[in-house]
Amino acid sequence: MKKNTTRLRITQLFLFVLYVALVFPLRAEQKYSIPVWSKDLQQRWSNSHSNPTNWMKSVQLMNDRLLKVGQSHSINRLLSSSHFWNWVAQVYWSKKLLAPYFHDLESSSDAFKNCKALLSVDGLSEKSVRYINASDNKIKFVRILSKLITDDEKKFKRYMNLAIAIAMVWDEPFPDSWPHPNVNRNDIPISDLDVLALFNFFVISHESGRLKIGLDRLSIRELCFVIDTPVQLNELKYAQQIKLKSIGDLERLYKIIPYDQQRINSETYEWPHGPYRLIDIGLKKGGICMDQSYFASHAAKSQGIPSILFMGQGRSGGHAWVGFLESRGRWKLNAARWASEKYPVGFAYDPQTWERISDTQFEFILKSNGDSPSYGKGKLVLAWALLNAGSSQFQPLLQVAAKIMPRSKEPWQIELNYLNESEANLDAMKVFWARWITNFKEEKGTKAKGQIELLKILRKLNLDSAALKLSRQIINENRSGRFDLGVTVASDEVFDLQRAKNWGEAHRKYKITLEQFKNSSGGHLFYNLIDPYVRNCLLDHRMDEASDAILLASKTIKPVPNSILYNDFEKLRSEVE
Repeated sequence: MKKNTTRLRITQLFLFVLYVALVFPLRAEQKYSIPVWSKDLQQRWSNSHSNPTNWMKSVQLMNDRLLKVGQSHSINRLLSSSHFWNWVAQVYWSKKLLAPYFHDLESSSDAFKNCKALLSVDGLSEKSVRYINASDNKIKFVRILSKLITDDEKKFKRYMNLAIAIAMVWDEPFPDSWPHPNVNRNDIPISDLDVLALFNFFVISHESGRLKIGLDRLSIRELCFVIDTPVQLNELKYAQQIKLKSIGDLERLYKIIPYDQQRINSETYEWPHGPYRLIDIGLKKGGICMDQSYFASHAAKSQGIPSILFMGQGRSGGHAWVGFLESRGRWKLNAARWASEKYPVGFAYDPQTWERISDTQFEFILKSNGDSPSYGKGKLVLAWALLNAGSSQFQPLLQVAAKIMPRSKEPWQIELNYLNESEANLDAMKVFWARWITNFKEEKGTKAKGQIELLKILRKLNLDSAALKLSRQIINENRSGRFDLGVTVASDEVFDLQRAKNWGEAHRKYKITLEQFKNSSGGHLFYNLIDPYVRNCLLDHRMDEASDAILLASKTIKPVPNSILYNDFEKLRSEVE
């Protein structure tokens, strides 16, 4: 009893000292009137929270103090104070992640116990703030971490990066179209996989030497591309038996899977053999490119190699290929991407957000990943901005974060949401998209998104001359390379003319666009221009234009016989005839 009383007094004394430190000016060396950060102070601060009320008050007290400090100093001065940002990470971690989880579990004693356990893990708050996205499900993120640390705290701390990666990916359900659209979801051997089982599977695989790349050699972001599969663990165990002499063997593995040409000939693009098991693809049935990519990417993941499945349009239509981590920090994104097909771009799922990401965007982001110091500082400024949401500092802080990590779209997306929610006028949106275009000028796809949005605004403002100039610029900038973007913008102009019933001008523009991009990928021209143009003609009974469009298209694109594009083109031709 006496020992407990002594501990209580020590806790109360620490809280009093911390309170004095926060409320009254500190010593001269403690800049900005906040305690100098240290790991020891973090532990004492975490351990001092004897109950939920005490914890919430302590966090709010520090949050208020940080806000006052931020208001009295310029952002440039704050950027030089490392201990200020360490406190920002602690407050953001507690207020924006742990507290919502605690309240979601009805403020139970177990929830508080889990929060205290997570608070005490050295480095967890900093890594979580650095890697988590504002759009992530933060309650589910913390719930997953809590489950893993409760099972085995020592193992959790040893493999903390793996735990964070699993929480980042598994906080949201996998998309219905995962892993690709050419398989019925009911045929995929998806289990009610427990994240703890997945965590233990990779830990055991690492410790038993079954991984080509050890867990401790991968960043959190890279680990996301290892654990982003919901298939039964037996599937991964089977894939671990596949012999890979080196990581480069993955491209050879893709080509070893027998290609099922009969499915293309019969237009059976969806997997027709029932359960979509790796052993059936690899040893029994073979498959088309989607299945080959799925097999190769899972062979990679099962052996600790980050991998990603891309899909794109080429001269013969749709195709799938694989990207994988070749060596530390270096990815190969074009395994089985046939050069002769001229794919302008491939798209995949980003496992953290489940948004579509292009291979060019992926490569652009890789040049500034979550392990760089500037990215880490940018994420802290972004966290600081979110703690200032609702204040006049919010938007300026978002823009500072964007400047510090110029390759990240996250602060831009948050600012865009803010402008939309505040019903910003067209002039403000025009300025925003102009800034976006300048910032992302090195990545054509992201830049074009801004150009297309700006184009819409210019048209709404009736700035026809500026809109026409920008439209021409987008098309001219994307005649090669990302010509799919040029095709999209040019096609939109054709469809606008069709909607306006200006059929003569629409057909003239259609012919010009075919001529402009005749040396480009047939798939993009067909699916983005030819097919929708012809179908619009048929809907309006414009048979002459539809027939001429097919004739012109047949002279422009030359799909390989019995390819997906060939079959779709012939089907459209028969509908017109």
